Amino acid sequence: MTLARCIVSFILLVMFALPVSAQNSSATADVRVMTFNIWLGGELVDFGRVVEVIRISNADIAGLQEPTGNTQRIADALGWHANPQTHIISRFPLIAPPDANGQYVYAQLAPGRVVAVANVHLTSNPYGPYEVRDGASSDDVLALEEGLRLVEIQTTLDAVAPLLADDVPVFLTGDFNAPSHRDWTPAAQEIRTDVAFPLEWPVSLAVEAVGFVDTFRAVHPDPVENPGITWTYGYPFPRLNADEVIDRIDFVYAANADAVILSEIVGDPAMPNTDIAVSPYPSDHRAVVSAIRVTPVEPPPFVAVDSPALTIGQQVIARYHAPAGETVDRLVLVPAERNVSEDALAWLPPYEASFFGSVTFGTSTLTAGDYDIVLVTEGDQEVSRSRFNLREPDAVPEIAVTESTVLEGQPITVTWRHAPANRLDWIGIYAAGEPDLYNGYYAYQYVNAQPHGDITFDADALGEAMLPPGDYEVRLMLDDGYEVLAAAPFTVAGN
Repeated sequence: MTLARCIVSFILLVMFALPVSAQNSSATADVRVMTFNIWLGGELVDFGRVVEVIRISNADIAGLQEPTGNTQRIADALGWHANPQTHIISRFPLIAPPDANGQYVYAQLAPGRVVAVANVHLTSNPYGPYEVRDGASSDDVLALEEGLRLVEIQTTLDAVAPLLADDVPVFLTGDFNAPSHRDWTPAAQEIRTDVAFPLEWPVSLAVEAVGFVDTFRAVHPDPVENPGITWTYGYPFPRLNADEVIDRIDFVYAANADAVILSEIVGDPAMPNTDIAVSPYPSDHRAVVSAIRVTPVEPPPFVAVDSPALTIGQQVIARYHAPAGETVDRLVLVPAERNVSEDALAWLPPYEASFFGSVTFGTSTLTAGDYDIVLVTEGDQEVSRSRFNLREPDAVPEIAVTESTVLEGQPITVTWRHAPANRLDWIGIYAAGEPDLYNGYYAYQYVNAQPHGDITFDADALGEAMLPPGDYEVRLMLDDGYEVLAAAPFTVAGN
């Protein structure tokens, strides 16, 4: 490394080690945003190394994939904030506004000034590059992507569309389980055996079409000079199957940003194009961290509870951004969907006449059920409402099928209660007694951060997995992982 490069590296290291307020006295902030698939809870190699990867990267915000219930644990080890529902951790306070529906959070970079962060983990199988490896045509792969991952990412893109329209800076992190159209180019085909043909991958096209910038390619535009491979050089490195294919499927996207300053790959020092080295490296995915300059904005008024699922006796923390001006604002605790004028159980003013901050309510005198915190202004005009579920201390997750016997080809409706309310808690259908949790399911659906509710497995959800007559189980699974929280039997009968 040259002396000049050493000096630049030192300056960047010092700059990004400083708090945002110290980096820039103007309204802009330089934020290091990371995406990191930590590999089934981060404990297959060394959990401490997972924490070390995040620490040594000097990230400010990280979207995690495959944390399987460890999001809060990682944040605690770093002394950070966490939103387990979206698997986002941050040096900055995180706020889940009710309009986000579990799709994104606000990171509060300064009092009353925020950016938005979304994090995704799209379906892994069937995997497009494997299909190419095994002889699929470009048309076959495009049909796969359009019918699977493009549908999934559209949910997130729809959720952040109002933010993009209002010029809110938005970061989108994730393991997309799909390559980028910026990598499968004619030039890359010449040097990479796994790039069989140029391909306009639909997910990356859709993300960029709504205004996001691929931060890695913004800094490293040539996919030949720097392929930026994130999956996989080993599980763990250097253990690898002989027929494995490699690709860049982990991304940090940014929209409404002022500038992308740099983008780096975190991995083992023996891996190609590693910018930040950690050995032994603890995951089968390399992490990406990008430094992005943004101007945080004042959000619209909201109230947002920190957790959608609590146990009686726990505190309810409600963060708010109240309307500015000489109004009389209150935060009111009511039973779900009830009226603040007639059914208030407790209320507090915004503390110290502040238009942003948080208040805390106790729950020891409440019974189990659903409740709302409502932000109201003078005349009891409702501004925003945020829901949480309160359960008994001994409550355990439950799942049931509404009909214990269903006819072949008919929809299967499943209800659940007392789930942890992670966005990627999921319900799978297995054959009765099936021991293979990893590959043994016929179909699955996520519970979308809901502690209780119902979903239906119909022809659209089951697809080719329409169940023949036999005995089955529905299983409630933890947080994008394979821990069974609850199970219930049902039977499919012949017509």
